[in-house]
Amino acid sequence: MKKITDGKIFGKAVGMLLSFGGGFMLSGTTIAGVASFADISLAGAVSLPYTAAAFAGAVVRCVLTDSVGKCIVKLAAMAVILTAKMFSRIFSQPVGCGAVTAAAIILSGCGISALIGEFPEKLLFYGLYGVISGFTAYSAAALYDNLSAGKSLEIYGKSGYMTGVVYIVAAASICSAELPFINIGLALISVITAAGAYIYGGFGGVICGALGASGAFLASAEIGTAAAILPTAGLVTGFIGREKLLLSTVFYTFSCLLLSLLMADSYNFGYTVSILSGGGVFLAAAPYFKEKRFVMPIGKKENSADVKVEKNAFLSDVIEAVRCDSGKISAALIASQRKNSVKEEYSNKVCDVCYRRGVCGCGQLETSGELIPVLPDDCVRRKEASDEFERLYKLRTAHHIMELRFSGERRFLSEQFRIISDIIRDMGESNDISYSSAMGQRIENALKNHEIKYLRVMAGYTPSKRLTAEIFFSSGEIAESAERICGILSDALGIRLISSASVSSVNELKLGLYQPPVYELEIHSAAKCAAGCEISGDSSSVFADSSGVQYVVLSDGMGSGKNAAVDSHMVIGMFRRLVCGGMKPESAVRVVNSVMVTKSREESFATLDAAIIDLDSCTMTSVKSGAAPTIIRRGNDVIKLSSPVFPIGIVEEAELFVSEQKLDEGDIIIMFSDGITENAYLFIKELLLGGGEISEIVREIAVKAEVFNPSVRSDDVTVIGMKIVKK
Repeated sequence: MKKITDGKIFGKAVGMLLSFGGGFMLSGTTIAGVASFADISLAGAVSLPYTAAAFAGAVVRCVLTDSVGKCIVKLAAMAVILTAKMFSRIFSQPVGCGAVTAAAIILSGCGISALIGEFPEKLLFYGLYGVISGFTAYSAAALYDNLSAGKSLEIYGKSGYMTGVVYIVAAASICSAELPFINIGLALISVITAAGAYIYGGFGGVICGALGASGAFLASAEIGTAAAILPTAGLVTGFIGREKLLLSTVFYTFSCLLLSLLMADSYNFGYTVSILSGGGVFLAAAPYFKEKRFVMPIGKKENSADVKVEKNAFLSDVIEAVRCDSGKISAALIASQRKNSVKEEYSNKVCDVCYRRGVCGCGQLETSGELIPVLPDDCVRRKEASDEFERLYKLRTAHHIMELRFSGERRFLSEQFRIISDIIRDMGESNDISYSSAMGQRIENALKNHEIKYLRVMAGYTPSKRLTAEIFFSSGEIAESAERICGILSDALGIRLISSASVSSVNELKLGLYQPPVYELEIHSAAKCAAGCEISGDSSSVFADSSGVQYVVLSDGMGSGKNAAVDSHMVIGMFRRLVCGGMKPESAVRVVNSVMVTKSREESFATLDAAIIDLDSCTMTSVKSGAAPTIIRRGNDVIKLSSPVFPIGIVEEAELFVSEQKLDEGDIIIMFSDGITENAYLFIKELLLGGGEISEIVREIAVKAEVFNPSVRSDDVTVIGMKIVKK
């Protein structure tokens, strides 16, 4: 806790120092020949303490340069911004930052103009000045909030426009700062251009260079002319490739020098040195670049993902509507069928054609549950009546059996519609992964350098900024092991990677890789077969998907021995394959249930207990289908998660129990099969609160299972214990 507090204090101190330095430097800059509004936008974009620091820096600069009177409008606007932020937090939000910045400039400008007698003439100027500076403050505040929250910065679409605005204003303002021998603005634009070309190729180099040159032209025509070479240098440097840092830097520097010499008429030694120095700064800083902070599109239109989401959601709703309509139609058809009783059909067939029906009384006979009714002694058609009654009962029984069969098939078909609907809806949901084409290209280059054949690569970053990648191979053509591929890419990227569970389709195999999360699971297990059995009917598996989410799955087959082991192993194998293939756990359970229901005529079922743990947020999602409870020690509390639903393979419509729990470092999860009875729960609670090692807790639970089992018949016992620990 002390380290975290010290880190926050240090971060705030650095932020205050940077804000003070920004206010000090930017207060003396210009844009397009007039005083720059960058210092005002800086004060408007940041939170209250940093606004005060930026204001203090501007005041100190004005006092030292004796320019308080010249900058009185700017200082007054920053004072208004500071005052507004002291009274309301709304002015620290992006929209509020933009609004208060624009209003402060307009009010201050109009007020000062009125005092010196220039009010009508300067109204339009300060209005335009305020709107531009307000939008800049809004853009900077929005970008600052995203980066502060740990989110990736999407440098395309709306976020890309805001990034461009801030970049141009900053470049123009810093380029106009007067320092001997070097222009900091040109050096900064040079670094960003080289980084754009290095990370995103020629496209990135051109965009960064062109935007920077635009800002330089706003500072002065001379500086802008010197910066005009940067888009071309960025374009040619982008062809060198990401893996050759030194060569890229040398080529970029040489291109800048050559282009500067070609522009002999506008050659300026100081500007050339500034641009070339940017190459040196880039070479030193490149190993620390975090491109995961910046996300580029993967060649698709910005709204294509949203269109796909909406189309899939609509298709899912259509399938759900068909499922509901088919159920209503089936119910209506059944209700419309005539429901004659056996007695009525018998009367219509036998008694209605008998000449003695008026005096016999047989037509008014009340039937019981007997197959052959008791008929009057004087009935002349006794034998015929008995045979007809028996035939009708057989027909009615067969009809009832067929109705039950069709009812089961209708329920099964309805469940298939539901599964398809869920899968399509899951496909349409937005993905949390921020895909990076640049990182995908780096992985492809590393695979090519080692002559590893692949089909395609998809790489990106999780919300916690961890790298995740999926590499697809043709089935049967992968010659290298997952561990070797993982080691090759770890060396090439300079990032430690872990291989996740691979999964195969009909034609392809997918290998997942991920950067380790902050936390990890310490897992221990203990198992014991039922008396008289050599094979346990319980099966378990621990694996991770391609984003590093951990799965701990336990299944208990019906009974014990080999047949139970086959069922439980099948359930876990199918579940693992489906979720690693990209299916949501709930949909995967429903698919597995359908397979188990229809796999054979013999009765077979198995429980499924899945603990899905996100080790970035320490969140556990428990998915159960007929499984035993899960015991969790969370802090000093012990809770039990129960599953009052049927196991997999019993009914056509799968029943699920889903629960989400927020955990923390040191919390323990205990999963077990039905061999651990409810009588042992108090014992387990005492063990967890006792604070022993998790390995000993798991072993004690398994060893003492028979002591707490009131049944004469023993059962397979499997206990899995997990503890969340920090790396």
